[in-house]
Amino acid sequence: MVLIDCVKEFGDDYTVCRAPVGDKHILLQDGVLPSMAYMELMAQGIGAFAGIEALKAGEPVRLGFLLGTRKLDLFADSVPVGTELEVRAHVSIQDLGGMGVFDCELRWTDAPEDVKHLLPSDGLLAKASLNVYSPKDGQVI
Repeated sequence: MVLIDCVKEFGDDYTVCRAPVGDKHILLQDGVLPSMAYMELMAQGIGAFAGIEALKAGEPVRLGFLLGTRKLDLFADSVPVGTELEVRAHVSIQDLGGMGVFDCELRWTDAPEDVKHLLPSDGLLAKASLNVYSPKDGQVI
């Protein structure tokens, strides 16, 4: 299940991805994207970063796991169809064994005029520090 549709920007320690909320979005509930989807969107931003880093190093893109979060702040209960989202993932800590912590933000960048007033005026929908793991040898067990 891929929820982001492009990488807008990336650097040595961050990535910025776009994630539109269309009317056929797999996680829609009652015509809106619920806040329970926010952490998955941020995790996919981390996955995009890891994939870019692997390709730059001439390595295969590996499986990654979202282990959890130490902190998750939600600023909107849901996002309506037609909203454009932006996922930002920034490396906080990453070790050679495949463990990492990323500071992430999910923002809305555009939305239908009739629903903009329902969204946070500063654009911030959620922020979190996500703990992830990507086994270097590709083996889970």
